[in-house]
Amino acid sequence: MNTHPDLKVLQILGGSNGMRADALIRSGVPLEALENLTKHGVNPVGVGIINARTLRHRKAKGEALSQEEGDHFYRVSRIVVLAESVFGDKEKAARWLAKPQAMFDGLTPLAAVATTPGYVGVEDALQRIHHGFAA
Repeated sequence: MNTHPDLKVLQILGGSNGMRADALIRSGVPLEALENLTKHGVNPVGVGIINARTLRHRKAKGEALSQEEGDHFYRVSRIVVLAESVFGDKEKAARWLAKPQAMFDGLTPLAAVATTPGYVGVEDALQRIHHGFAA
């Protein structure tokens, strides 16, 4: 079944059809959603969404991600879904996302999306690849 990209992102965030991603982020993305990202080959701690110590603390207290962490999680999830669509394969997308790129000053695309300008740059690069332009 071909699911709309925004719904795929919402599902990674732990939401369901009819929910709004911004409302979910504001209320706190559940920690269980981090596992959804690992199914796409992305380590949430490794890409800086949350550090290991904070994650342990949040799990012990049963707390959700902060708004900032949820927003970062959203950017990573959107780029993962877009990359999987562009490359047509989770493994190919994961390889591209984990490879340092000169266009991102030697950062991996997943590291670049930690900032909004980096996110825009990665999204633009993926769109260029999708449309057959050199990225």
